Amino acid sequence: MKILLINKFHYKRGGSETYYFALAEALIAKGHKVIYFAMQDEKNLPCAQSKYFVSNVDYNGRKQGMLSKIKLGLKIFYSFEAKEKMKKLIREEKPDVAHIGLIHRQITFSVVDVLKKYNIPIIMTMHDLIFACPNYTMLSRTGICEDCMDKGIVSCVKKLCIKDSKAKSFIGVMEAKFLKIGKYYNKIDLYIAECEQYKALMKKSKFTKSKIINMTNFLPINQEYKFNEEYKDYILYFGRFSKEKGILTLLKAHKQMECKYKLIIVGDGLIKDELQKYIDENRLTNVELLGAIYGDEMEKIIERSRIIVVPSEWYENCPYSILQSIAKGKVVIASRIGGLPELIEDKKTGYLFEAGNADDLEIKINFIMQLDRKEYEKISYRILYSAKEKHYWEKYIDELISKYMKLIRSKKCVDHNKI
Repeated sequence: MKILLINKFHYKRGGSETYYFALAEALIAKGHKVIYFAMQDEKNLPCAQSKYFVSNVDYNGRKQGMLSKIKLGLKIFYSFEAKEKMKKLIREEKPDVAHIGLIHRQITFSVVDVLKKYNIPIIMTMHDLIFACPNYTMLSRTGICEDCMDKGIVSCVKKLCIKDSKAKSFIGVMEAKFLKIGKYYNKIDLYIAECEQYKALMKKSKFTKSKIINMTNFLPINQEYKFNEEYKDYILYFGRFSKEKGILTLLKAHKQMECKYKLIIVGDGLIKDELQKYIDENRLTNVELLGAIYGDEMEKIIERSRIIVVPSEWYENCPYSILQSIAKGKVVIASRIGGLPELIEDKKTGYLFEAGNADDLEIKINFIMQLDRKEYEKISYRILYSAKEKHYWEKYIDELISKYMKLIRSKKCVDHNKI
């Protein structure tokens, strides 16, 4: 089978790209051929189909004139370049099925029109909340917000949800209206939600008539399931530095514990300076605020930690930070929010705390740090076993391939002679 994977980014950027590349690797391991469609970028990994990639679109780049802004704004809704390049790619490669990740605003749903024209089955994995929120996150300035579902998407403009800008929020709402009027979400044959909570939100939003299923993420095929018994007694956060990730709540808990445990924070993002300011103003000690770290170096930092904290304060999906951690037998303390409780069985394979509650987080951290080595390792090996049982790649891929085959049969096969 030849599978076309579509994602705006073709480099290791976040959880969506971790999934994208892990999926490709697993499908290839099962004997299938994978082809790609993405956006051009100097950070892209080598790819045989890169000549078909759509031109780079950066909505956060340098200042531009009014005409350039208007042209760029129109590209958010529909990319004719992506449409033409997708046609050429399909004629050349003749895929049997397409699997979409992130495409909004850079690639756009113009490629879906092409896939439908050639009767190619389409699966889409929903990595974010854009189906119900033009701001992707269901966050307003005051916290979690479901107003776009309950009161209509014009709420996005009223609350200036997209980067505190009326213009950007208006464009986001217009994009949502364009997709609804064009019934683009109904053109996808099957949606995959990465957690049950997202599936419930997708159904509540009534954004599509297509089928929605839940398939919890898998770990890459090269993932080692191994607990390092030479761990150290430090607490670790790694990931994006943004408000909704709850890092300030972690720092508040660290302050309340009088900085008695070493805390390492790894990553980068918009609030890095704010985090450093909080550390300085509160004279926090025993804390290291590091930049982004990848590869083997990051793996070692995870392995040597005692606790991984995931203090999210938004509807987190199925983060690879948790999957990576439990594959090493690490005890994860996570917020009781979004899809996180689906990954952690409280007090058995990790611990949950009330999102945004530094007092509750402090209690959980103290409990784990005070466990003796024997008790801690007993929990760790239980976590390790659970991770392999629930997130091993082959089980996921076999189920996904069966979904592909079912869709192909329902389409009565792609007629490559017409391509």
